[in-house]
Amino acid sequence: MTFRRYLIGCILALALATPAFSQSNQFRDSRAHLGVGVGLFTFHGPIDLLQPRSRANFVREHDPAIALLGSFPITRDRFYFRGMLLFTNFSTKDGRELVGTGVNEFLTKHIFMFEPEVVMTLRPGSKSRVLPYVFTGFGATTADIFSSRSKGGVDLPDTGVPGPERSVYHLPLGIGVDIAFNGCWSMFAEASYRWDLNYVWKNEREYDPHNTSLIMGGLRGCMRRKPPVAPPPAPIPPPLTVPGYDPPLPRTPRVCTLIELNSVYFASNVIDLSEMSREALDENIEALRLNPTCCVSIIGYAPGTDSDIAALRLARQRAEIVLNYYIGNGINADRFTLETEVGPSVCPKGKDGKGCVEEHQVATAPFDCTLLYR
Repeated sequence: MTFRRYLIGCILALALATPAFSQSNQFRDSRAHLGVGVGLFTFHGPIDLLQPRSRANFVREHDPAIALLGSFPITRDRFYFRGMLLFTNFSTKDGRELVGTGVNEFLTKHIFMFEPEVVMTLRPGSKSRVLPYVFTGFGATTADIFSSRSKGGVDLPDTGVPGPERSVYHLPLGIGVDIAFNGCWSMFAEASYRWDLNYVWKNEREYDPHNTSLIMGGLRGCMRRKPPVAPPPAPIPPPLTVPGYDPPLPRTPRVCTLIELNSVYFASNVIDLSEMSREALDENIEALRLNPTCCVSIIGYAPGTDSDIAALRLARQRAEIVLNYYIGNGINADRFTLETEVGPSVCPKGKDGKGCVEEHQVATAPFDCTLLYR
């Protein structure tokens, strides 16, 4: 009971501290993550695996557990592959007292679990601070993993896969929530239940199955990719000294030659970037990398009036989401200015004309960086 209160207290403390860690609208990226969790593991099953199922032979035994987790995206925002390694039953004293002279390695030995999983988020992940998810997969639970056979010296008395008294396959099903601090760090809490598949396959007639459950919380962090290292500039040879030859005039300073960049468009009352908008911004990013003397004015539009606070906020949020995308892809923040514009709707009622599209856009207008310092 004390451990459960401690775990709930840690989760609540991290949840209350979340606003202090907020740094941007991009709450989590889609790269690989590593995490660690602690929780409460529960054995639901017979005290003695070899005895017939009965109320007197059934027990729920709780033990603390520690888990290591690693994940990477299968799709951009919805599906992830996750692998989990879990170790539990650190102290086997209570289990040995329960089993007595019976046979149940899952109560009397340390337990190791390996579980590959597929995680599905219930909303797009990159823009959601609070991200609920569900998961399932296929795993294996082993008791006394470093021993070649159980202490009794023989396996269970029947045909089939040897050793289900120490090693079982299981089917997990769970639900959880992930709360982001920023684009890299988040905390999570989840609950799951695991069904013993050895019983489904009935590969041991005398074997009485068991199931398990897990309540867990922890932290995860992204595995940052190192930015590519630019090669050193080529050495500049010394100028030639030619008698009677004047040195060349200084070169004309480079100026911005970009005339136009892609604009991105939004549905009504929406601030999230679509896949088509991300592709358009990626083209802009390549152009800005090839033209380092160009700065950009980001202008967010929304329908409304100058006194309409909701319209001004919507235009500002759209401009900021585009600015964060540029900065997140390596473009220096000093090269941008941010503006918002609102105006009356010119759409015919019930139709989406050209005016409607223009009022739900963010324009990216290039100009020479020297204009910022005049």
